[in-house]
Amino acid sequence: MFYRKFCLLIVIGLLLLFPAMAHGNAKQWRLVHGYVLHVQPEENKIMLEVDGRPHIYLIEPDCTILRQGSPTSLASLRPITEYDLQDALCWINPQNQISCILANYSVCEEGGRLVKRDIFGNVQ
Repeated sequence: MFYRKFCLLIVIGLLLLFPAMAHGNAKQWRLVHGYVLHVQPEENKIMLEVDGRPHIYLIEPDCTILRQGSPTSLASLRPITEYDLQDALCWINPQNQISCILANYSVCEEGGRLVKRDIFGNVQ
């Protein structure tokens, strides 16, 4: 319960820090939720599955990457196994580069079985 409130508080805080500018056709900040398919730390790239389709994004050099509120590395976002992917909430700047990543991989025991949850607390 505390974890969900903490994540929600972080998301709201970051949304307030990165307001989108609404100027005609100007690009805006976007918030994207996806599953990490592949990471290329040496090239500062990440491939996310968003809405069932793969997308490759560049990572800003000073990108903040957090897991449960603690800093982590881009390399640590690699898939756990071929079928166990980490999900991530990413802030994408107007230049289409990721500026901030909240990473998640949550498995817990509930009722005698393992349950995987996404960053929003939904069972997968």
